[in-house]
Amino acid sequence: MKKLPSNYILAVVSAVAAFISFLLIRKFFGGQAGDGVAQAICDALSDSGSCDKVSESSISAIRGVPVFGDIPIALFGFVFYGFITYLFVRSELNKDASKGYLLFSFYTLVLALVVDIALFSVSVFYIDAICGLCAVTWTCTVLLTAGTFLQIRDFGDKSPKIIPGILKTEGLNTYIVLLALLVVGQIGGKSLNNSLVDGEHTGLSQIQKQLTDYEKAPLLSIDIKGSSFQGDPNAPITIVKFADFNCGHCMHTSHILKKVLRDYDGIVKVVYKNFPLDASCNRLVQSPRPEASSCVAASAAICADKQKKFTVMYDDLYKNTENQVMHTPSTVLSLAQQEGLDMNQFRSCLSSPTVRDQINKEVDEADKLQIHSTPSLFINNKAIQSGTPNEQFLRALIESLIKKV
Repeated sequence: MKKLPSNYILAVVSAVAAFISFLLIRKFFGGQAGDGVAQAICDALSDSGSCDKVSESSISAIRGVPVFGDIPIALFGFVFYGFITYLFVRSELNKDASKGYLLFSFYTLVLALVVDIALFSVSVFYIDAICGLCAVTWTCTVLLTAGTFLQIRDFGDKSPKIIPGILKTEGLNTYIVLLALLVVGQIGGKSLNNSLVDGEHTGLSQIQKQLTDYEKAPLLSIDIKGSSFQGDPNAPITIVKFADFNCGHCMHTSHILKKVLRDYDGIVKVVYKNFPLDASCNRLVQSPRPEASSCVAASAAICADKQKKFTVMYDDLYKNTENQVMHTPSTVLSLAQQEGLDMNQFRSCLSSPTVRDQINKEVDEADKLQIHSTPSLFINNKAIQSGTPNEQFLRALIESLIKKV
């Protein structure tokens, strides 16, 4: 049996890393519902919710880039590993320049290793979660660096000065490969989540399929008594949102629901239930957040609701999340004072058994509904796909339900 060349083995490893990076791009654009394969792999390799926490973090993307919108950090990984795969294949096909390609790959991988160490540090010390998919790509970087070193260790001259010659040789090919990878990663990763349904490439098909799925979904029993809400209490359409105040996708969903409440005044009410992704107050979650921040935020929202100030506290908490301000007793007290709450009553409420009971009740409800991630939305007692909802679908569903009431 013919032995597979070492360069091709390295190319396969880097191609696997590129594929994992592509799954991370899809995960970023689709939230918890971004990709079933991605979620399954991540859940198998890391704590449940870790990938969601990383993809929702403020540093998971370069946001608001003109024309392009949000550019996920995973896109750079996809481009890098894709390009390294190209270099390994070229080093095998072009034996005369093989040394140059391998040296180029090695020094690029050393730089990537430094970047990966920085990303690992950020995950551990800032985000406080390690995404299993990210860990796979970091492992691939280590394997590729070691494998490439074994390829070049017998080279007499390992100087990086040979690299400019390779770039000159490749010329236009380098730009074409990099541009192609950027397009496939950004546009492919985004559009597959937004519009690919049963082989059709239109957003309308996606919305129609979601409407059909909603009609087929079973009716569920959801107890909304005592939960915070916005809108007309007698509205015929009820949206129930299970969320965490540290969740980026929950924050984006809050913006969508605010517009829905404005545009369907008297028709829609939104009921808010807490599902803190924080083991400090949620028995269904394994890892606690630093300073129990999700639990503190949930408690603050409940206590503000008791003084009929839920809406302003809700908005303020997500504004802090957006500004990377951690929720602590100090920050929520500051928000309460800013919004004119009775501070003695608010302080007493934060540590009261009533608040803990309310959170436990909502967590028990989430357990019954088999909720494992946020945001999870239910409309008139039927579940829709978890993650940030497609606003077009949400409006289409509301319009459909209006015709029936």
